[in-house]
Amino acid sequence: MAINFPATGGQATDGTFTYTVAGIVYAWNGTSWAAAGAGASATDTSLFSVTQQSASGAGSLTYNSNAGEFTYTPPDVSGYLTAEADTLQTVTGRGQNGGISTTTNLLGFNNTNGVYINGFGNLTCKDGSGGGLGTNCFIIQNTASSNSIYLSSYQKVRIGSSYSNSNDHVADFTTPIGGSFTDGKCELFYTPHNGSPLSRVETTSTGVTLSGVLTAGGLTYPNSNGTSGQVLTSDGAGSVTWTSAGLQSRTTAQVTNSLANEAIANSSITTPKTYGLMKIATSHAAWVTLYSDTASRTADASRAINADPLPGSGVLAEVITTGSQTQLITPGAICFNSAGTGTTYAKIVNKSGTTSNVTVTLTYVTLEV
Repeated sequence: MAINFPATGGQATDGTFTYTVAGIVYAWNGTSWAAAGAGASATDTSLFSVTQQSASGAGSLTYNSNAGEFTYTPPDVSGYLTAEADTLQTVTGRGQNGGISTTTNLLGFNNTNGVYINGFGNLTCKDGSGGGLGTNCFIIQNTASSNSIYLSSYQKVRIGSSYSNSNDHVADFTTPIGGSFTDGKCELFYTPHNGSPLSRVETTSTGVTLSGVLTAGGLTYPNSNGTSGQVLTSDGAGSVTWTSAGLQSRTTAQVTNSLANEAIANSSITTPKTYGLMKIATSHAAWVTLYSDTASRTADASRAINADPLPGSGVLAEVITTGSQTQLITPGAICFNSAGTGTTYAKIVNKSGTTSNVTVTLTYVTLEV
């Protein structure tokens, strides 16, 4: 605002020469006019005014220096929420379709899903039983089709891929809550595709129960009980089996062949790698020879029945019986497989005079398994 001050020539310079504009007193100091100087003050505040306009746009504040007037235009907030009378009780009381977004149901409540955060039904807290804690009271899902991970149930926490399919889970964590409910436990399952869950690990009041075969540290353990006195033995290749410990009990192995008279059968008998042979029994008259390997049996094929085998020829033991007979091996013979496998190779000749099912039985004690 421009002020037209009076001429100052010949006027006093001690502040007594003054000029008042819009209620403000200016004093001449010989050089310039000074507002509110010595003896000067703003005296008429009523000269300023404020005018408020209707809300519009982002709002504004302006000043008219000629009139000394401020004009205020407030912003238009009609598109924003300025008050909310709804409460949680009124929202939940409406039941179905109560949600912030009607297009995605991002956060909502209904009688089926309870309180849920959605898009695809990712987080649900609901009462599936119609009263009290629901069967599926807390669920975490990945998609609306219920094909991801979830935790649920009022008595147990269940981890699976579908709360709607009771056969589609891998773990149950049961919590004891009194009444007729079961004790707390943890149970792990193997669930094949489109198959029923198979319980594999379960905690009990006395420890942990494992079902099926246990593999630990690369070793596969048997899932059946051994006999009294047996111990677990590794084969060095990942398998563990029950074997007899310390001194061994005698046992038998046998083989049966249907043979015409004087016919020959080259047979394999399952035995320990090394054993002490005590007896050879035949069901019919027979000539029986045991070998350490098949090459020795082949090399001995042409030897006559009345010729003794040569030392080092691979012959372990030999008997000739005249019927159903048990021949003691005295002194006992140490028999073995030269390749270190559990097989004894035999040549059996039927000497009964007729076609017969000739059974040969070895009685032995194990020396190497």
